[in-house]
Amino acid sequence: MYRIKKFVAVALLAGLVSACTTINSVPLSNYTVFTEDLRRDLETAGIPLEKVQFFNDKAINIKREVTNPDDIKVNPEGQITMSNGKSIQTINVLPFTPGVALGTDNGVINVSWDDTQQDTKGMKFNLSGQNYFLDVLSNNKFEYKGRTFDLQSGNGARLFVKKDLLKQVKNTRETLKGRKVGQ
Repeated sequence: MYRIKKFVAVALLAGLVSACTTINSVPLSNYTVFTEDLRRDLETAGIPLEKVQFFNDKAINIKREVTNPDDIKVNPEGQITMSNGKSIQTINVLPFTPGVALGTDNGVINVSWDDTQQDTKGMKFNLSGQNYFLDVLSNNKFEYKGRTFDLQSGNGARLFVKKDLLKQVKNTRETLKGRKVGQ
């Protein structure tokens, strides 16, 4: 009897733990990669990209060291001193955070994840093949809000959309079989 109670207790505990971990997981079946073909279909249907809800598929973490210019002094001997030292600015975008397009260009979409509405340019995603990937500079540097950050994670992050968006686009495609002389 003791073994049965122990087994039931362990099973319940395992069930609770798995339930807690699946609450925060994202069901990928609800999302699809945002491709250039889908972009063309949306533009053909007259749906502006600014009306599309975008998502990132990987965590994006950027960091930079910030020095307040007022804290930097040069003493009479020419040595640079900092009164308060450095502070570190870190920005994190969790996977599948909703974002909006702030600007688009040929092969480029700038997406903002900033809920404070202070981001006017967004994070740049470039077209590579059929997908839009986060624009990362050499040495894992990243431009955001006019400043250079170190990319901690997020290299290879792509843009995704919910599959519901696909229902808004009416696709008609046909395959032509060819035409012979005299027909």
